[in-house]
Amino acid sequence: MISWLSGVVQELDPAGLVVVNVNGVGYEVLVGMQTLCTMKIGEQTSLQIHSYIREDQFTLFGFMDGKERALFRNLNKVSGIGAKTALNLMSGMNAEDLLQAIENSDDVAIARTPGIGKKTAQRLILELRGKLVDQLDAGATSTSNTLQQDVKSALVNLGYRPAQIDQVLKKVDNTLGFEEMFRVTLKLL
Repeated sequence: MISWLSGVVQELDPAGLVVVNVNGVGYEVLVGMQTLCTMKIGEQTSLQIHSYIREDQFTLFGFMDGKERALFRNLNKVSGIGAKTALNLMSGMNAEDLLQAIENSDDVAIARTPGIGKKTAQRLILELRGKLVDQLDAGATSTSNTLQQDVKSALVNLGYRPAQIDQVLKKVDNTLGFEEMFRVTLKLL
């Protein structure tokens, strides 16, 4: 499975398709409109990835952080909400607004999303209300821990001591992408 991608934005499609050039390999990633609006061709990006695999397709969905990815995965578990519908929901509202709408049982706000009717919005609220806050916090934490482990592994491969790396990683902002976290940690070492 692909957990994250970091590279240069090669192409942007207004339909939500982004091509990210990662060391000469172009990955097509579907993103929500909230994420798409933050990207520019030629700029560096880092995306958390959800890999969607079926017999006849392999699709990558990209998110700005682990919290958004965790929300997407929870939306995708709801009966009647597929991956594209979940991404569509996250395009209409940012993650915080969507979470708030679910917690406040605001089916009208959720039903404004194309392809989501009032009954689907109510089912979504019924299945997810009260369950997301802890899971989203855990998703953001596990993503930052994974990135820290990746940075640590790369630095150990360069010859740094694990104990020394651990002390420095405590000082580094864990919301950074892999490359930024690696650079900052390397400077501090």
